Amino acid sequence: MSEVNTVTYLKDYQQPDYWVTHVDLTVDLREGETLVRAALQVKKNGNHDNPLVLDGEELELLEVKQNNLPVAKGTNPAESYVVDRTSLSLQPAQDAFTIETLVRIHPEQNTALEGLYKSGGNWCTQCEAEGFRRITFFPDRPDNMATYSTRIIADQIAAPVLLSNGNLIDQGQLDNGRHYTVWEDPFPKPSYLFALVAGDLACLDDTYVTASGRQVMLCIYAAPKDLDKLEHAMASLKQAMKWDEEVYGREYDLDLFNIVAVDDFNMGAMENKSLNIFNTKYVLAHPDTATDADYEGVEGVVAHEYFHNWTGNRVTCRDWFQLCLKEGLTVFRDQEFSGDMGSQAVNRIDNVRSLRMSQFPEDAGPMAHPPRPNQFVTINNFYTATVYSKGAELNRMLYALLGKENFRNASDTYFERFDGQAVTVEDWVRCMEEASGRDLSQFMLWYTQAGTPTVTARWSHDQATKNFTLTLEQDVPTITNQSNGQPRHIPVTFGLVGPDGKDVFQGVLELTQATHTFTFEHVPPHSVPSLFRHFSAPVILEAPYTDDQLRHLMVHDRDGFNQWEAGNRFLTTNLMAQVDRYEHGQVIHVGDEVLDSFRRILQRADMDQELKSLALSLPVYQEIAPQREVIDPHAIIAVRKAFLETLGRQLHDEFLEMYNTNYHPGNPYDRADAGRRSLQNIALGYLSHSGDVEVAELAVRQYRQANNMTDRYAALNIIINMDEAQPYREEVAQHFYDQFKHDALVVDKWVGAFARSQADDVLQIVKSLTQHDAFTHPTPNRMRALYGTFSQANPKGFHAEDGSGYAFVADFLMKLDAKNPQVASRMIGAFEKFRQHRMELQTHMEAQLRRLAAMESLSPDLSEKLERYLGKETFNRLRGEKGNAQTPSPS
Repeated sequence: MSEVNTVTYLKDYQQPDYWVTHVDLTVDLREGETLVRAALQVKKNGNHDNPLVLDGEELELLEVKQNNLPVAKGTNPAESYVVDRTSLSLQPAQDAFTIETLVRIHPEQNTALEGLYKSGGNWCTQCEAEGFRRITFFPDRPDNMATYSTRIIADQIAAPVLLSNGNLIDQGQLDNGRHYTVWEDPFPKPSYLFALVAGDLACLDDTYVTASGRQVMLCIYAAPKDLDKLEHAMASLKQAMKWDEEVYGREYDLDLFNIVAVDDFNMGAMENKSLNIFNTKYVLAHPDTATDADYEGVEGVVAHEYFHNWTGNRVTCRDWFQLCLKEGLTVFRDQEFSGDMGSQAVNRIDNVRSLRMSQFPEDAGPMAHPPRPNQFVTINNFYTATVYSKGAELNRMLYALLGKENFRNASDTYFERFDGQAVTVEDWVRCMEEASGRDLSQFMLWYTQAGTPTVTARWSHDQATKNFTLTLEQDVPTITNQSNGQPRHIPVTFGLVGPDGKDVFQGVLELTQATHTFTFEHVPPHSVPSLFRHFSAPVILEAPYTDDQLRHLMVHDRDGFNQWEAGNRFLTTNLMAQVDRYEHGQVIHVGDEVLDSFRRILQRADMDQELKSLALSLPVYQEIAPQREVIDPHAIIAVRKAFLETLGRQLHDEFLEMYNTNYHPGNPYDRADAGRRSLQNIALGYLSHSGDVEVAELAVRQYRQANNMTDRYAALNIIINMDEAQPYREEVAQHFYDQFKHDALVVDKWVGAFARSQADDVLQIVKSLTQHDAFTHPTPNRMRALYGTFSQANPKGFHAEDGSGYAFVADFLMKLDAKNPQVASRMIGAFEKFRQHRMELQTHMEAQLRRLAAMESLSPDLSEKLERYLGKETFNRLRGEKGNAQTPSPS
């Protein structure tokens, strides 16, 4: 583990000294070891005498050849090869040559799950971002695009299925019960897109006929027991292929497309060329085991990884600083796809809620960085909400500014001009400029600067002239080394909603200066501005809406997102006011205006069911906390609890009527009924806070009668958290586990339900779970279900007054960092905003961060974040005192 955090800077980018143009790989999978032979065709880039340097980690080098001649090991790369912990160097004999290496690796021991590893008896790879160097020596960087031929050898009983990128061109039998396959990928790709899977897998296959009439074989592989859970993923894949043809003109380019689902996976999924590897969470779906949200997740992630075939694979990133180029654009594409498959408004609301809960805090915290960072210690730490979600918002703003036709023309130019190349954000934006004839140099600040702008709106109406004046003022934060505070180019999709509910004006305003005033003529009095429709820019809006104006937008705004946003703004304002009261020792008061607002929504019969469900949802803790200057978790929890209880009691009859209207246990499962189920379950949720003991019986009845996981899991969560359901809790929880203990994803749900429990002894509950059979061999999913849910979705338990919740998570991270640094680094995010919490909690959190920083051995992944959280000076001092980390944690 490195002691000094070595920083890589965007400004230092240079092309490699040598290009690898073709790779012949032979991967010999054996019990206890794997041998990898790589033959690289290399050519010099430019006129120089520098040695060839290949990346390599955790490799046992057995042999090196240059142009088929053995090369000896030594200390001078001019005369021999030189190998160390991270690289192999030698001096080429000529400008074009071949290098062949043979290495031994141990996938069974690879707990980091980077490179080639073994999971559940199957071999699997994860090469993004820098995992290929754990398989063989190679220039492991995205700008080196090469063609690959891969031969895989394995025991036929242990691994009857052998898969890699491209098309299968040969297969056959070998001696001693072994067999082989040969795969050829004709499209040049960077090393991070290499993939290999071998094991005992079942396959669901289908075909897709492209727009040009070619037939593509589609295969989705999973464990044989999960074969009946692949239909939805297959349907989603075919829908994505069709959508990409129709919306972007992009057709699939090979004869075969494979997806493989694996239990042990650090990420959600990986877009390896023609061989996508997925976390089972985003492939497997069946009504008995997957919720409506799971179905939507599968649809969106399958589409996302498929869309990468063009936005990421055929055109890739020049360097890892350009990660948002492929990820931001692909997230935008998958969001639009999901909206077209369902409700654009509902999908947009879900995306924006996620953005505000994850990316906005990141932009205001110690890990703030632009969508295109200018430096990093490890790229693994920059697979972030900023790169993905804010990166998507940048493309959405371009779409709003340029319009549908220009955006499509620009993307067509981009694909045609850069097919088979590794490019930059500037290349993408230049295509936008050419298609539209616009100067987007100011817009580029969104890519290169961090921080979330605040836009303040003021308006007035002149009764005499009938002019409506709107003034917008933007305030861009200044962040050291990350943002210079310059005004951004902000598209404001805007409408003026007249007193009759119809739009007086609609269009896109462009805010490019610090302050700009817009004037609209012939506007009737009492018209209400609808700002940032469809959330047209990732900004914080401060606007002086009255309650009457918000109610007007809630009923009449033609934009579904802003309909919801008006209600959300109203509720958030009321919640924040009551948190202020609570913190000053005053009684929490839920006003009649809040009850009346809910009552009106409950009575609306014209509203989309899913939109209505969202309108009835109280903003969650993670939406309120980032808006507090100083976060007192227990104040927010107390206020939300008071609101839930008041709404549940005062609107008991209305919620009960909504529940009974939407509860149809005898109906066969239909995904189209997701809106009905969401109304049913949100009603049951409010009723569970009403103090009505009969609601516990409703929840138990729903659990027992449920024919789908959505209803069953909603009931389980209510039974776990409802005081009146205590007599049923143990029996129902045990029944759930016994019924699904052989289904890993459902056990993850079960674990997560307890990890978010609101019981006073939740810490003891989660500690006991670590000794449960479910934690014998925990996957990353299982660890996230317990520790991730507890630390990021259970503020009551995590923010315990005595600091015990922080110590529990820190103890786990100390162990995890040595085994799986990627997952440890992601989980430490729960501590990121520790300085924003009230002092007592801040002190407890900082103590745990200091414990972690003083560990004897610390991964670069965790080290980079700890340095940013604690500050460089404090971090370096603690590293000098390392070894003193084993302070007893509170019990």
